[in-house]
Amino acid sequence: MIDALIAKYGLIVVFLGCALEGDTVAITSGLLAHHQLLPLWPTLAAAWAGGWSADVGIFLLARGYRDHPRVLRILGHPVSQGMARKFLGRPALLAAVFRFLPGMRTVTPVLLATSARLRLALYLPVTCLSALVWAVVMVVIGHGIGTLVHRIWGHVDRTELLLALPVLLVALFLGHRLWRMRRDLER
Repeated sequence: MIDALIAKYGLIVVFLGCALEGDTVAITSGLLAHHQLLPLWPTLAAAWAGGWSADVGIFLLARGYRDHPRVLRILGHPVSQGMARKFLGRPALLAAVFRFLPGMRTVTPVLLATSARLRLALYLPVTCLSALVWAVVMVVIGHGIGTLVHRIWGHVDRTELLLALPVLLVALFLGHRLWRMRRDLER
């Protein structure tokens, strides 16, 4: 039954999850692809499309609502101001790499959208390629984790995998939250 749900809705969940969260969903989708619960190439495509659509959506919203209090709050944050000082001199490079910088996935498109230095015509292809590279890297990491699990424990039943996934996701989420809390305390 769970296999049927994953087969039917898995790629939609990958798309939405990569748009909203990102790395954890893409890595998990690679793990599921390794266990043949999701097809590999469509999984890569869904991860890429979800990640890129979020990048474009945030950019367009921030550009259209430059004076909105939420956008101004993001721009006024010390991390955003530091990023602006360091990287806005090379906006195309920043657009290419921000997806790989922890915690910068929302802030950077807002910065790039509100600076007059980066046109949409350049932002779209640069972030498209960046999201593609990101999707391949993350899904392949997940696929590699599946291979590693298989080498260490041998064959893992799909049911066991599906039961272990929520535990893995919670552990990754908590680890990420603890890392962010520690980073914030160090500032």
